[in-house]
Amino acid sequence: MKWLAMLIIFCSFSVVSSPSRDNNDLTHFDQPFLLGDWYLVNPEPDNETDSFLAIKLSLESNYTFSIDIQKSDYSVEHWSGLFSANEETLILGLNSEDPQIYDYQSNHNKLNLNGVLFTKALSNGLAGIWSSVTVSGDDKQAKIINQMDLILQPDFVFTFRVRSDAGDEAIHSGVYYTEDDHLVLLYQNGEHDTTYTLTEDELTLEVEDGDMFAVLNRIR
Repeated sequence: MKWLAMLIIFCSFSVVSSPSRDNNDLTHFDQPFLLGDWYLVNPEPDNETDSFLAIKLSLESNYTFSIDIQKSDYSVEHWSGLFSANEETLILGLNSEDPQIYDYQSNHNKLNLNGVLFTKALSNGLAGIWSSVTVSGDDKQAKIINQMDLILQPDFVFTFRVRSDAGDEAIHSGVYYTEDDHLVLLYQNGEHDTTYTLTEDELTLEVEDGDMFAVLNRIR
């Protein structure tokens, strides 16, 4: 993992500031599976070549990133700046003197960066089984929903089920990603970009422009 050693060295002198955020609609981001917090734990922390314990790489929709490398002595090296990405290449440090270029492959919870595998993790308590207490909104479908159940797995897979007052039922399964208070559900032939508020065991979801507002309690 020579590239990790180079990255650790690079982080020690490449600290830059990041611009303010503007991410009103995450669905406009070209590579949504890249967004989030990615972690790598060193399986051989005593290896002198790669003397680190863990790495956290965060990628945000305004094309800013940050990297925190926890060294073997528990100190932390930090690097932040701008990035760009297409379907195959990720460039970190566009506004630095020495941008780092990586080949990558990713899905909803794994990022292979130059052959090194990172895993995405949730930064809050969203994962769980949620069931609606109330559902309201301006959308005509929201008005007829009797029950809503949402399963958010920690591996970023979800199942969404709604039942109408007439007893009709619809189920969607897919993958999701988050950023700040945004929760985006991706499924076959559709997606929902919602904002959420999480307070202990209560989750509120709101679709843009008040089309739907739901309060759900954690079941598990």
